[in-house]
Amino acid sequence: MSLYTPADGLLGTHVTWGEVEEEMQKALGTTATFGDDKTVTNISDMKGFMSRIALVEPKWVGASDEEKLPEKFIVKISSQLPFIEMTKLMDFSAEDFWDDAKLKGMGEVTRLLHNREVATYKILMRENHPLIPFTKIYALKPFDDENTLKAYIISEYFPNTYHIGMHESIPAEDLLPIVHGAAAFSAIGMKLSEEETKYARGMHFLDMVFEQFMDEKSNIKMEEMMRKAFPEEYSEKVEKMLKINRDYYLNKNMLPNFKNTCEFFGYQPVLTHSDLWSSNFLCGKEGEKVTLKAIIDYQTVSITTPAQDVGRLFASCLSTKDRREKVDYLLEEYYKTFVKELDGMDVPYTLQNLKDSYQVFFPLMSCMVLPGIAPMLEHAPHLSEEYKEKMKEVAMAKMVGLLEDVISTHESSIQKFPKYFEF
Repeated sequence: MSLYTPADGLLGTHVTWGEVEEEMQKALGTTATFGDDKTVTNISDMKGFMSRIALVEPKWVGASDEEKLPEKFIVKISSQLPFIEMTKLMDFSAEDFWDDAKLKGMGEVTRLLHNREVATYKILMRENHPLIPFTKIYALKPFDDENTLKAYIISEYFPNTYHIGMHESIPAEDLLPIVHGAAAFSAIGMKLSEEETKYARGMHFLDMVFEQFMDEKSNIKMEEMMRKAFPEEYSEKVEKMLKINRDYYLNKNMLPNFKNTCEFFGYQPVLTHSDLWSSNFLCGKEGEKVTLKAIIDYQTVSITTPAQDVGRLFASCLSTKDRREKVDYLLEEYYKTFVKELDGMDVPYTLQNLKDSYQVFFPLMSCMVLPGIAPMLEHAPHLSEEYKEKMKEVAMAKMVGLLEDVISTHESSIQKFPKYFEF
């Protein structure tokens, strides 16, 4: 049995109804049980690739009048099934993309990252920082030597959330709570002992990305997708970007340079979320206003450059206009919050360090955003064809902006920091 083979538990995983019921009884201090009409709904679609996200309605039986038990809750179950499904959406053939060795390696990574998230939630629950909204946690079950198949996080359900698609953007002002939360999280890391942050060391986020998702076969497929995604009028720019990526941002010889960004610019690495994009935020939306409810998905927490967070966030969530006009403002907000939350501790890097690191990281982070926008939209089954066509216009504007900014940012970076790109 493995994490990539379907089982007979919740949503095809190995986790059973009985195990979830027992965890919730323990967390809530109740003897009430799940009803026969209990339901589970898969809400994972396009919200992450390493977990099944189950919305459970337990239909409690035997609760006392005084008990206020949740009518719904979330079970995030660590699994490889969603990523295999995602590669199919992006037209990767399973035979070409997945072999036994890669599936096994991905399983080890999945277990490691789940345990990182469990460890991070324990820190968040202890610190309870006002700038870092997170979901109420009912139960945390990690993997260990004896348990290699059943690991999960059970948390509260947030109703009336708005899922922000990869093709959409968050207005710069509405992004501020996420910027502040990411900075505060990094500041918390500065106050922890080396032992407390040991869980976030070892495998670097970029090790995982390059090993699992940026091998030669994957990169060739990504290039094909990019050529198909853009209209012919952009073909020259697309080829220019693809060459830049081949030479640098998807080149494994550059991996040590990316990982040593802090050393290159002369500052100390910090704790980062490392995967700040729209699917990892629970938000509400009224009109054009986006309101953050919680930051989620701490699987990829790492000790690295803060550019990992701001680069990923701004590449994935900002409109082209906001990114071009307001990046300095947002970086200054991040830095100001980080310094304030250090409470007088030595600041490990300067604002200029942050800006320079962001500049060299932005094209790399864009490599993780661009290939997913068009396929995700194309294969969204819940959208009408009319809405898809409208959103394709929005998606193309975002994609063109990223395409152009990758080229211009790289050309500027290689002039300013030529030694960074030597290998």
